[in-house]
Amino acid sequence: MYVMATTASKAIMGVLAEKLKALLGREYDLQVGVHDDVKSLQSELEFMHAFLQDYDYASYRHYLQQTTTSAQDKVWVRKVRELAYHVEDAIDDFTCRVGPAPKEIPDMVKHFVYTLMARHQIAKQLRRLRLEAQELSEQRARYPPLGTPPSSTTTVQLQWQLPPPPDETTSTNLLVGIDGPRDEFIANLTSAARKHGSGRRRVASMVGIAGVGKTTLAKAVYHSLEDSFQCRAFVTVSRKPDPRRVLKDILQQVMITTGSGSSPAIASMETWEDSQFVDRLRDNLKDKRYLIIVDDLWEIPAWDRISRALPDNSLDSMIITTTRNESVAKACCSRHHPGHFVYKVASLKHLDSRTLFLRRTFGSEDNFPHDLEELSTKILKKCAGLPLVIVCISSILATKGKEATEWEKVYDSLGSGSNDGLSWLWQAFEVSYDDLPQHLKVCLLYLSAFREDYAIRRDRLTRRWITEGFVDEKPGMSMQEVADNNFTELIGRNMIQAVDVDCFGEIHACKIHDVMFDLITKKSSEENFVTFIHGKSTSTQRQFVRRLSLDYGTTTDDLDLTNFNVTHVRSLTIYGNINKLDSVPLGRYLRMLDFECCEGVNSRHLKDIGELILLKYLSLKSTWISELPRQIGDLKCLETLDLTQTNIRELPVEVARLQRLVHLLAGGAELPQGIGNMRPLQILCIRVACKRSKEAVKELLRLTNLRKLDMTYVHLKGKEGRKYEDECVNTLSLIMSELFKCKLQSLHLNLLGNYSISSFLRIYLTPSLITSPPDHLQNLRIIGDYGFPYVPRWIGLLSKLTDLELTVRTMLEKDVEIVAKLDRLVRFRLTVKEPSTTTKGIIVLESGFPCLKELFISCRIMPVSFNQGAMPKLEKFVLQFHAYQGDSKRTCPSIEHLKSLIKGFQFRIVVGKGLSHREVKDLKNTFKSAIFI
Repeated sequence: MYVMATTASKAIMGVLAEKLKALLGREYDLQVGVHDDVKSLQSELEFMHAFLQDYDYASYRHYLQQTTTSAQDKVWVRKVRELAYHVEDAIDDFTCRVGPAPKEIPDMVKHFVYTLMARHQIAKQLRRLRLEAQELSEQRARYPPLGTPPSSTTTVQLQWQLPPPPDETTSTNLLVGIDGPRDEFIANLTSAARKHGSGRRRVASMVGIAGVGKTTLAKAVYHSLEDSFQCRAFVTVSRKPDPRRVLKDILQQVMITTGSGSSPAIASMETWEDSQFVDRLRDNLKDKRYLIIVDDLWEIPAWDRISRALPDNSLDSMIITTTRNESVAKACCSRHHPGHFVYKVASLKHLDSRTLFLRRTFGSEDNFPHDLEELSTKILKKCAGLPLVIVCISSILATKGKEATEWEKVYDSLGSGSNDGLSWLWQAFEVSYDDLPQHLKVCLLYLSAFREDYAIRRDRLTRRWITEGFVDEKPGMSMQEVADNNFTELIGRNMIQAVDVDCFGEIHACKIHDVMFDLITKKSSEENFVTFIHGKSTSTQRQFVRRLSLDYGTTTDDLDLTNFNVTHVRSLTIYGNINKLDSVPLGRYLRMLDFECCEGVNSRHLKDIGELILLKYLSLKSTWISELPRQIGDLKCLETLDLTQTNIRELPVEVARLQRLVHLLAGGAELPQGIGNMRPLQILCIRVACKRSKEAVKELLRLTNLRKLDMTYVHLKGKEGRKYEDECVNTLSLIMSELFKCKLQSLHLNLLGNYSISSFLRIYLTPSLITSPPDHLQNLRIIGDYGFPYVPRWIGLLSKLTDLELTVRTMLEKDVEIVAKLDRLVRFRLTVKEPSTTTKGIIVLESGFPCLKELFISCRIMPVSFNQGAMPKLEKFVLQFHAYQGDSKRTCPSIEHLKSLIKGFQFRIVVGKGLSHREVKDLKNTFKSAIFI
């Protein structure tokens, strides 16, 4: 089997190139001799980098020819990688001990004297490394390889156009052959209920090999049945089960679908014991008909723990599991109602396989060149009817054009082994990986730093890629844009799977199939790219561990890191519960530290944070830590600080010293003074509440690079509060006017507390916004506890607005008309606080909202209607009525003219206090589609 041995080496070479370039710049004052040594070392490393590219091509060629690469080449690649690590250590040591030279002459002299010894030591180290590099090159010359790749080609050049990403709108064209199994499965459910009677909960299990489409089928069944159940959840278990996480996921989804999933309620779960999840889940489900799908189940004990938490409430509830293990499937069904059954998911039939293959390769069957018919048949035979293999291979062929010779190469690379589905799935992924450009190989391998079956947010992943140095600069593009393109390419090649796709087609998260995860984990381990330690693993004996992931699970007792050397670690990701851990292994040269969703994080775990002066990325998201150390200001290289969903309410003033910060996601923390000094900021999420914030708010005017501002205002009580309110509103109006003149693309404004209507009027009637509306704003969200009196006129002038969320006190007809004229608006969320008494309710006239795809309305029961011709592109509509005493006689909504709802219409009624049982029954009869009562 072909093993790519240079991905990690070339990744470190790319990082080194930038560091050597910076070291030779004017920022660092190098001695003449050291300067020459660095330039010589840079030259040697450039030749080594070129060799690695040649070696990469030669290895792939040997793989295609079923031969092996030279053993001495492999040894030389390993030595090059180790040398590169030594060079990076030396540069980082220089940066930490010496740092950039001051600009003022007196300071420059002091700096030179204080760092003289360190300069001398590092000069010797760099000179030794230069000699090592020269010796390594001479060794290569003394022992030439047996064969070299053609001089005209050193890398595999790919010219291709990405097929559309498999979002929710385009993937329906690729779900070939799913309707039959879905309908058959549902028919089996119906037949079982008819034969054995309804009542007790039933369990059905889908079983099949990896890649056969179990998850896809389960999702299709889930969406077909969801309207028949009062609450539902879809969760993934994975090979290393964490039943506590699974129960938490089920509970959160159940609470959301029943309307009880408020943020404080969900946030409090972080401190719960396992028994609390079970008790709360059983309490939520005891009187409701529920549908729970448990995907990717591997072990019977995991099923037993999950099953015991789901009550048998005699309401005909349903649990569906998917597994590749038949014994697990049978165990899921053996102890329940006679209506249970095991459903074997079969491979696609030849006709469906061919349809899927051609659609994915050519976009449609009409574009298929018939001279490739024979080759297509041979390739499809090797795919064995597995949808995942078909999609994987066809994604490669889509990049090759219609040349038969290119298709022959792909066919030959599949080998000639047995027609075992799982082995072909592995081999299909192997070929797909080998076909990736080098920069995408590195990005893909990096996913081995995350847990299996983990939904990885795009923003988190791309920012980490940038921090690690995996993203190259491109003319006319920001680093974030390049990273986003890499993410999209991996989706388009089906190397990772899209999760959470919005109506704009934007993918917010991804997952990786477990077979692909096995592949990249294996390759990552072979190349010493990422080291993942979990369970009862002991310390690794590798000399160089560059990227380390530690999974403490639910306790720290099973993970022994006493003798672990963190000197060479550059990125550290921590999972699990570290409550019993006094400290975490923080290497001095860390550039990425990620605690996201880690439990038990305390300020003691960050006591040495100030020593990590090379740190670029720090995430404490969803850790609920309550305090940030003052030493945070020493992290002069920090670019991303994520404090979302923590209990931190006050940022140390030292934060203002972070002059390179690009993303400050402070969540509920106070806006600090000195924020105006952080000029590179592009994304700011912050809270404004105390007196000192009123001055800090004015500093926002200096942040001319802001692209997204998410700001929460908290009203103060008493006389001081009224004075603060006046100043706050005046400043806010000024900020909105000035920042809109820059390139602000997204504004989220959350006004909490009893702000007066006059305050809202002053915000809404800002003259400059009416005379000069913002040119770049695409996303606007304005929310208040009390609500706004009406929709401001200037919103109708936002010509580029695509996403709008408003909370208003009342909604007048003219307000609807203002918003309806936004001809680029794609998503609109509206919350109306009070019932309509003087108007006809919410009426959308013809030609209103011409581009809208998603609409969410939450209000008291009132007339909601749409004239013919309104919202011609609407795909999804969620209408949520809040019902109180006397509301049962109100008019029900009319949606007869909405013809394009391909994703469906969801109607919910949230029952308020004071409604009798009879009134609730009347509501059910009046609104037959209501399912959340």
